[in-house]
Amino acid sequence: MVSFVYILPFVRKWEGKEVYFATEGQWTNRGVQWTTYKALAPKLLGIPNPTVEGLLSMTESQGDKFIEYFWNKATFNNSITNQATANAFFEMLWGGGGSGIKWLQKKIGVYPDGSVGPKTIEAANKFNPETILNEVLKRFNYLAKANPAKYGGVIKGWINRYNDLYSKSKMYFPTRENNLLKETPKSKKKSKIILFVLGGLMVSYILYKKVKTK
Repeated sequence: MVSFVYILPFVRKWEGKEVYFATEGQWTNRGVQWTTYKALAPKLLGIPNPTVEGLLSMTESQGDKFIEYFWNKATFNNSITNQATANAFFEMLWGGGGSGIKWLQKKIGVYPDGSVGPKTIEAANKFNPETILNEVLKRFNYLAKANPAKYGGVIKGWINRYNDLYSKSKMYFPTRENNLLKETPKSKKKSKIILFVLGGLMVSYILYKKVKTK
């Protein structure tokens, strides 16, 4: 079963502590932005009147509650069956919000509404986890090229982050045998075409042998 516990060390490593993002106009601590902290601290931490000072002094255990919250949203409460796929969905939601989820939804062929529900889960569980995980890097590169003034200076850090996520997720990739059961629709279509062609060649060869022996 997938769990946010397995991605905690990764998030803790890469989020660090207090950072002020001028492009966002707000403070971030442990990967949690001020606007997010202000909206969710009452629910997750029991803090009725959140303050910036409270965000900046947020402890690791408090930060973990935000990670768990977004993990459950990204995985529809652990409904994703593969940890690598779950890691990708979490990373997209944690770093990109609804737009990150929409990116993955387009990839897996469901309506891109930015919210993970039963239809998204059903489609995601049919996809090769490595294919989905690679979409994280594709989105990083897309953002850097689309808005170099805002993201050009951080793309190297994003790539290093992705490489670390990949190395921690690849242990969950299916074996070769299971991979055949989790091909993407395009790869399934290609496989059918290849089998059809091979079948046609085999029939032609058999007919050729029969004619030749007469």
